[in-house]
Amino acid sequence: MGTVNGLGASMGRYIELESSERRLLEGLERHPYRAVRGERLWTSGDPVQDLFILQDGWACTFRDTRDGERQIIELLLPGDILGLREFTLPRHVSEARLITSGIVCGFPHHEIVDLVMASPPLAIALFAAISRQEALLTERMMVTLHRSARIQVCHFVLETFLRLRKVRGVAPESMPFPISQQLLGQILGQSSVHINRILMALERDGVMKKHRDYVAIPDTQRLYDEAEFEDGYLSDRMDGLLERLEALRGDSR
Repeated sequence: MGTVNGLGASMGRYIELESSERRLLEGLERHPYRAVRGERLWTSGDPVQDLFILQDGWACTFRDTRDGERQIIELLLPGDILGLREFTLPRHVSEARLITSGIVCGFPHHEIVDLVMASPPLAIALFAAISRQEALLTERMMVTLHRSARIQVCHFVLETFLRLRKVRGVAPESMPFPISQQLLGQILGQSSVHINRILMALERDGVMKKHRDYVAIPDTQRLYDEAEFEDGYLSDRMDGLLERLEALRGDSR
């Protein structure tokens, strides 16, 4: 297991949390448990009842097509909330599973309402988390539609590296990446055979090397160039909103 990342660390990337707000977030994490690799958190058609905070480990959401093909929707990393995109729906339209073992905290989805009512700043932080998840999906769609498979692989690996770096120390020479070639293909909509060819070419060209559970990136700038990467969609900044939140906090004191 790596360092445990609570919701306070995740939400604290968007706003400066006060002690009362930290206590509210800690209340959502009162029942952590160890989840095993492959554990299912929900399946398509299940009633939406619980959300899950991923304190440690990797998870994903996905849908299976009628032809039996699997498409990964989201890759969830430590500090992320699983289920935010579907918590207002009556039933899940995706399935969620652990990619690795991890530490998970489940809580009733209606407690999000309590959180929003209790703290407007936390409501804005939740909106920020949801919008970042949507930005990840939008960026992947654009890259998939308009870039080569090689660029897609480079882009996804670099994106994952930058996301991980926000929540824990990670070195490019040994970036955790417990993603199989099959799973990477399901994320990018490519066959595992094609993914294998691309990874071999990237290793041969000295761009990166995929090991079983990690990736070695010898030169991050070269990977930026290979991925044609623009990282604005990964920003945690909320220009203008923070000033308004601080003014409201000042008025309430």
